[in-house]
Amino acid sequence: MSAIFGIINKKCNPLEPAVVQRISKVLQHRAIDGMDVWTDQYIALAYCKLAMNETERQQTMPFVTEELVMIADLRIDNRGILLQETAAPADCSDVVLLLHAWNKWEKAFVQHLEGEFAICIWDKIRQQCFLATDHIGFRALYYYDSPEVFIFCSEQKGVEAFKPSPPRFNEVSLIEYYFRQSCPTATYDADVWTLCGGNILVLANGIMTIRKYWEPVGGRYRFKKDKDWHECLKELIYEAVSNRLNTDKPVGITLSGGLDSSVLACILSEVLQKKNKPLYAFSAILPEKHHSEEEDERTYIDVIGSHCHNLIQTYVTASSYGPFDGIEAAFERDETFPNVFYYMDHAILESAKEKQIGLLYTGFGGDHWVSWKGNPVIYNMVKSGRFLGALKLMKEFANKEGKKVSHIIKRELIAKVAKGKKGDEVQAPFLQEMFFQKYSRDLSFSSVDDIRAHMCDNLRNGRTGLFPAMLAKRNERFGMQSAVPLLDKKVMEFMIDVPMHLFVKGGYKRSFIRHAMQGIVPGEVLWRKDKGMYSPDYISRVHRHEDYIKAVDKQSIAFQRYLSGDGLTFNHANRKDTAILRTSQSVIASEILTALAQKGYKIP
Repeated sequence: MSAIFGIINKKCNPLEPAVVQRISKVLQHRAIDGMDVWTDQYIALAYCKLAMNETERQQTMPFVTEELVMIADLRIDNRGILLQETAAPADCSDVVLLLHAWNKWEKAFVQHLEGEFAICIWDKIRQQCFLATDHIGFRALYYYDSPEVFIFCSEQKGVEAFKPSPPRFNEVSLIEYYFRQSCPTATYDADVWTLCGGNILVLANGIMTIRKYWEPVGGRYRFKKDKDWHECLKELIYEAVSNRLNTDKPVGITLSGGLDSSVLACILSEVLQKKNKPLYAFSAILPEKHHSEEEDERTYIDVIGSHCHNLIQTYVTASSYGPFDGIEAAFERDETFPNVFYYMDHAILESAKEKQIGLLYTGFGGDHWVSWKGNPVIYNMVKSGRFLGALKLMKEFANKEGKKVSHIIKRELIAKVAKGKKGDEVQAPFLQEMFFQKYSRDLSFSSVDDIRAHMCDNLRNGRTGLFPAMLAKRNERFGMQSAVPLLDKKVMEFMIDVPMHLFVKGGYKRSFIRHAMQGIVPGEVLWRKDKGMYSPDYISRVHRHEDYIKAVDKQSIAFQRYLSGDGLTFNHANRKDTAILRTSQSVIASEILTALAQKGYKIP
């Protein structure tokens, strides 16, 4: 992914002469294949290039005409259709194709695009700025707006470097870190915002407006047979994988041995094998001499390796990393509080960089919907009066598991009713009570019963694209693009129409993707019911750093304002994943807040 940047003085005051040098300095790490800047008195637009193929290497931006200036970080999936509809030359570059689309549809042209993009078009005649992000939000775009200046950039630090107001920490970003629930447009800076997926931003006459141009709507797919649903999912995933394969550089995948990454590895291997190209896989495993109760996924990873004959495997142990090494550096890359496995993520990216990978696939997002477990499906069917259908599914589970139907009824129905009556306990001992209560009323701790409504809400508000956009920024730091096909727009639109019983068909949870991928993924992986941790020795790593955790400064600004010392309660008897997770998060949050305070951030 390339990067775009813009700064507009809304008072029409000339920009400082040194602004171009400042842009180059701030975004130098993104200009892997060069940077170009266009300026005109009170506006500057910059394009930082990361080219994936020769066509992109030859493409020049900013693209300037008599009326427009265009910069874009994009991949177009429906190029053939756009060429027909706009009558653009068949050999034109993507940015020229954008120009033809703009000339035909103007601001509505984004509704005709398929792919991933963050686009800026400056109308020199009308003196208006147009910004747009793709439907899901794969390509990050941040902005700052004040009476004096408007700034946007693919990275938050690009906005931070030029905004005139002093930095203010946005405490809601902590709620997002711990619970993944907050305003998706907010960032850790109270004055910088995210332009989430499916949105258009227009700056005209000094006034900024934002509107949604895409809403997830179902009704397109109607199949009578289950096998037709399976076949359609397979076709869409193949298409999503192939559309992202737009590079002449080596291609890699993070292969965990789980269902989602294995599906992509098998499909990607097949597609690359037809091109006589290898697929590089990078997997987290335990060190050879590791002795503990923890287990890695090497057995399943090796099954995929044997199945995919062009797969070149790299095992990553991250043995030189501690779970709390380089927290500030991780925050600098991710531009958000790092997840607790960040050390393994970055070790894998370093290994991929050594192999000169240009495009790295990930199975992230599959269990959000495509490979959803379907836990409440049978319960919901009973609630809606579909008793015979629910009974049929429960009999399938009983037969597959060798258990009595009464056992399945107890698990799928009675246990869920009891849980519903008990209610969800809302506790956060790792946060100060006053801070937590300030936001707790807007938090939901219940399980997802209606996956369709839940995911459509996340698509509408932009939450679905937040993590893929972060991956894109992170990967670019290592010189490669990120590919997240299981959250593809067409796949998401298809999932809206999928009948719920398909998620638990045949006595299997996550059965939809399992049945769709029969004959593609080896059975040992396709029908497995266990799943290991992404970083297999994470718990023991944290325990080995008990002294480090105990030494955390509980008088720091983080613990004065937001965090509770109870979140660092630590002992060897405590082996619960959740407790370890919260302990790690508190250590990470404490260090980041201390670093921000030292950089001059005002902490509320």
